[in-house]
Amino acid sequence: MIMIIKFGENLKRLRTQSNLTQEDLASVLGVSFQTISKWERGETYPDLTMLPEIAAYFNISADDLLGADEAQKERKIKYYLELFNNMQLKDVSCVLDEYRKAVKDFPNNYQILINYMELLHIEKGSVQVKDYKPLSDELVFAYDKIQRNCTEDSIRIRSKHIMIEHLMWQYQCLGWLDDCGKRFDEKYKKQAEEIFKTLPSLSDTREYLSLDMDVGSEYEPNRKAIEELSYLLQNAVIGYCYYTDGFTAERRIEIINSINGIFKLIDTDDSPTKNRIHIIYNYGHLGHLYAEIGDNENALAYLNLAAEEAIKFDLLPDAVQRTALFYEQEIRFRNMSMRERMYELITKHYPLSEDFKAQEKFKEIAEKLK
Repeated sequence: MIMIIKFGENLKRLRTQSNLTQEDLASVLGVSFQTISKWERGETYPDLTMLPEIAAYFNISADDLLGADEAQKERKIKYYLELFNNMQLKDVSCVLDEYRKAVKDFPNNYQILINYMELLHIEKGSVQVKDYKPLSDELVFAYDKIQRNCTEDSIRIRSKHIMIEHLMWQYQCLGWLDDCGKRFDEKYKKQAEEIFKTLPSLSDTREYLSLDMDVGSEYEPNRKAIEELSYLLQNAVIGYCYYTDGFTAERRIEIINSINGIFKLIDTDDSPTKNRIHIIYNYGHLGHLYAEIGDNENALAYLNLAAEEAIKFDLLPDAVQRTALFYEQEIRFRNMSMRERMYELITKHYPLSEDFKAQEKFKEIAEKLK
């Protein structure tokens, strides 16, 4: 049926590309122009014996004329999209191999290209820091092509999002590998900042605008907004109070505890969400902040809690169906090792004194993260 439907579309396209009127083509084929018009509208179809004659006139195969190749392409595109949507973390490498074929077969399908970017970024973020790989040329190529040629705003913006995360991952990895003689490479951060400046503000996003829409009994837009806004709350509030000098350690502890309370209220299921990751990071922040004010007991308690939650996080399935009331009912997959991240933070990056690290309890916490 698809092939028959495509016949009319293809005939009209071939005729117009050849600068022929319906009367011109009708004269060539020995039929009336009304017949050509009906063929193009899909109201009637030519006798099968005429198909080779029509195809030969346009110097194409009968399959091309009928749209057989087009139907096959549609089936392959559907296969690739479903492969991406149904994959789990353990499938990333195999799916990525398939997508390398997909971008060759469909270089101008931008949904395939944006999925390809996602896969390349996940692959980089899934390796251990010690196995750091340089910036992906494949990802940069896909990003540049989308920005030059794609007209769909959602894909263009998503590609910028992925590119920013990928550039910052490069920047952070080089910092984490400081003991290997590497340093933070500011060029990655500067590139990310330049892309960041071109993104729309929060008030222009779908999640923000959905709050003003009458969605009736469909709660998904608002649930999506809750998830996105809670993620933004972490980055905006914690980022501001944690990385500026206007807050005391005591005030930072108070703010972080408040943010974690909000996350625990709305993130009620055991799935690998961004907010669950932030809760773990926040426990780590609390640990070194308590150490800063000399509260050794709470410092060790929160660092231990961060370690235990990181281990628990890594034991979660790669993909789960989320059930939290405040979040969308969708599948999310995990693309990072929280044990490794927390080990790097508590042993190398948190401002903990050597005396603090010399404690047996601290050594035990670090050891369980190895």
